[in-house]
Amino acid sequence: MKIRRRSGGNEGLIFGHALALLVGALANSAHGQSLVGSAKAAPFQLFAPKVASRSDDRFLYVESNGMPSHPMMIGITAWQQQVPLLQRYVGANAWQIPLNPTPAASPRTIKNQFLRGAIALAVNGIPIFNPQNNRGEVSADIGELDQWGGHCGRADDYHYHAAPLHLQSVVGPAMPIAFALDGYPILGLCEPDGSAPMGLDAFNGHHSNAAGYHYHASQKYPFVNGGFHGEVIEREGQVDPQPRANPVRPSLQALRGAKITGFEAVSETAWKLSYELSGERRAVSYSQAPDGSASFEFQNGRQGVVKEVYAASRGGVPPNGVDRPPAARNGNTGPRRNPDPENGPRKPWIQVHGAELDANNDSVISSAEFDGEAKRTFAGYDQNKDGRLSRDEYSGPGSVRSPMGGFVKEHPDKLDSDHDGAISEAEFLREVRRMFDKLDFNRDGNLSAAEWRDLPAGVPAPQDGPPPGQSQRGPQKGPQKTR
Repeated sequence: MKIRRRSGGNEGLIFGHALALLVGALANSAHGQSLVGSAKAAPFQLFAPKVASRSDDRFLYVESNGMPSHPMMIGITAWQQQVPLLQRYVGANAWQIPLNPTPAASPRTIKNQFLRGAIALAVNGIPIFNPQNNRGEVSADIGELDQWGGHCGRADDYHYHAAPLHLQSVVGPAMPIAFALDGYPILGLCEPDGSAPMGLDAFNGHHSNAAGYHYHASQKYPFVNGGFHGEVIEREGQVDPQPRANPVRPSLQALRGAKITGFEAVSETAWKLSYELSGERRAVSYSQAPDGSASFEFQNGRQGVVKEVYAASRGGVPPNGVDRPPAARNGNTGPRRNPDPENGPRKPWIQVHGAELDANNDSVISSAEFDGEAKRTFAGYDQNKDGRLSRDEYSGPGSVRSPMGGFVKEHPDKLDSDHDGAISEAEFLREVRRMFDKLDFNRDGNLSAAEWRDLPAGVPAPQDGPPPGQSQRGPQKGPQKTR
């Protein structure tokens, strides 16, 4: 993958920008905004009005709509069928950058950690995620990223997984291209004086008299900050707090063989993504309304055109109440999350999302992997931590980045077994575990590839014998997965 890097003769213009912003920072500090806050806001102001900022005595708050000015998605060959949609990173859902970062007593690496959510924020208002995806693969190595180092997540939220080096041509060498969520700046490939950085630590950072501690971007792993020199709070595998993306449709499956060839902003709220599949040119044209709803037209080549509208107020479920585009009159459909086999029943949910649940990629889903993901999903929705999910919690605009996240939104009545209007943790864990047990044919407490991946859709699990992990004498501890 080639990630674009722009540089060249804008030094005079950049210096003028920097000088004007410094004067503005001094003026703002005289009117009550801290000098530190104003100085940190300076590179973000280069992208106004699409990016806005404010500060208090602890944080710089950065607001954006999650859409960069550059094209997106072009060049991706491992595509999950997500497309960039406007996000509401505003108000209480704004990004928070500590104004006075504190060195951590025990700095944290990001390798195989912090695989959910952002680890940094680019100065154009776009979040930067761990170079590894949530399966632990380096996204840049497997065709998941576009020419600018980004792609879309399950909530149709655009973000980077590599350093946005193209921003160097806007901010220049003297300003950061991003800030890590611990508050320390991330400079480009060189020092403010244009020299190569020397003596970098394991996190791509070092200290200088002029700039204090700061990270540097790189063109190879880890691309940005390789860890957190400063203090951060980790919750559910990500830095906390950070904004939530706002999904309006279900997450989808990879479209094997597709290559994205074009992306066009038709207007401020309408876009067209073009791709090739099996030598055929296809496209997705879509737009967003002021209420957040989104209209899609899937141009599927010889298979025809499918149109769909997703209402934001229903947490990603289209107005017709199903979780996938309905069949068109000619029998074609748009992208699906859980496609129906031709002339057959739908695949079980766990088969569709098995690869995401297999955390260590050994083709076996252990009880620990499954139950751990279930508990993380429940905790992510349980905002008030009372052990129960209210309707506001599971049907609101928030997103839980989990393969089980959509299941909560789409099947609340099934999960609320006592019909008291709330989903308890016990109810949730019992129902999702039932799906696990149904496919655990040999009752060993693990799902082998033959059980969750290779089993044809519609084949029932055997019903005779005791439940997994038990004998006729009562509950026993089942065998654990060998590492």
